[in-house]
Amino acid sequence: MNTEIRDWPHFAMEMLSIILLIGCFVPLIAFDVPDGAQVPMHFDIDGTSNQVGPAKDLVWLPIMSLLIFVVLTLTEKFPKMINTPRKLSENGREFIRVHGWKFTRELKLCFTAMMCYMCYWMFAVAAEKAETMPVWGFIVCIGAMLIVTIRFYYLLYNYN
Repeated sequence: MNTEIRDWPHFAMEMLSIILLIGCFVPLIAFDVPDGAQVPMHFDIDGTSNQVGPAKDLVWLPIMSLLIFVVLTLTEKFPKMINTPRKLSENGREFIRVHGWKFTRELKLCFTAMMCYMCYWMFAVAAEKAETMPVWGFIVCIGAMLIVTIRFYYLLYNYN
């Protein structure tokens, strides 16, 4: 984990990512999902369930969020491995070395926010506290991921 505090906004992003990761595990405790019940596992674009499965499979969603968090935390340490569609000059490689960890940390925040949103609504629908999963959270999180990625590559190629 990148324990060095390089700047306060990105330190705050890291702390918020950790809080959201913990939030992914809260629905395991907060919602009472009956054992052996068939619960929704997949949702359409309008938020209605189109696939059911055993309740014990809901445990995998917080575990997936933990795995994504760990992988993105490890990639912060190796920003030079960020793939680019074209060959970079020395300036471009230096930009990735200096700013790649910021890009990874911003993506980590977007991913953990999306996974926390999914965990909450999947468990809420499974516990019959909600009927559908609203799609606006996906749109916001995926839009944020696209903005972060486009901004990073735009800055990279202008720096290159």
